[in-house]
Amino acid sequence: MVRDTRRTDASYDVPVGKLDLNLLAIFDMVMVERHVTRASERLGLTQSAVSNALNRLRRLFDDMLFVKAARGVEPTKRALDIWPEIHAAVAQLQRSVKPGAFDPASARIEYRMSMVDLSAALLTPYLYGCIHLVAPHVSLSFVPHAPELTAERLVRGDVDFAISIEPPRMTVLEATALWSEDYVVAGRRGHPRLAKPISLEDLCSLPQLSVNLSGAPEFGAPIDHVLQERGLSRPVMLTVNQFLVATTMLRESDLLAVLPMRLVADAFRQNWLSFQPLPIRLNEATLHLVWHRRNNALQSMLWFKERVLEATSAMNSDARRHSMTALAQSAS
Repeated sequence: MVRDTRRTDASYDVPVGKLDLNLLAIFDMVMVERHVTRASERLGLTQSAVSNALNRLRRLFDDMLFVKAARGVEPTKRALDIWPEIHAAVAQLQRSVKPGAFDPASARIEYRMSMVDLSAALLTPYLYGCIHLVAPHVSLSFVPHAPELTAERLVRGDVDFAISIEPPRMTVLEATALWSEDYVVAGRRGHPRLAKPISLEDLCSLPQLSVNLSGAPEFGAPIDHVLQERGLSRPVMLTVNQFLVATTMLRESDLLAVLPMRLVADAFRQNWLSFQPLPIRLNEATLHLVWHRRNNALQSMLWFKERVLEATSAMNSDARRHSMTALAQSAS
């Protein structure tokens, strides 16, 4: 009889005496970057040195750990299982031997975030201002937000943070609320139907524009869900995938749209749009900053998170003032 010599995950034993801390640091960086060349550049090593280290790790763990992918490497299940504890240990060692090592003034880091165009348009001027003054060599890179990919991107390290309406469901992800949005009915400046409040009958009969960020055919805007609960619907004549396209189309047509007050208040200040309150109650939408909990052990990520919160605080203060002004002027 042939005995099955394969080992289960629970039976993996790695000789601690053969573990080199440098190997673990290399493993951690490849997990973060998912790319051998980028990992070697950040570590200050040659690509061949990193490849040799990975081969040693594969022998030690008796696992491939990484396999080639279209845009770098993909970790195996074994690599994903052992990474959280290795990452925490490497981060703790870095804090112990280099306390206070992160220096914003000299740091050369690219932070990657995913968010929708509206969030980027609202937050970027404040965030860039908060960062550039104290960290002139730090760069920001935004990627289009896809809610169904947010968790995977954060776990893989494709992005460092995300701003999303959807709170995280994975235990390795953490979040904090940034701001909430009210909704109003908006249209071009001088739109004849916005001279007085919109009725529920108006909302269900006037031609409208909708924003579907994902493009999913089953998508329904929050207002559509509320109307459906009452057995009602609204005529959507145009669907776009960006908020900023929506404001442009409203200016160039007689369409109406249910949009976040923050966006409309900014367009109102520029004399582009008019608005009226919704004739039906719609819950606020809360935007969250989401990150992987491994960031809690990295000083550079903690610093950046504080800058996002600082920028958001300044943005919220201005937004409240602009909204109050717009509401007062619209009512007069």
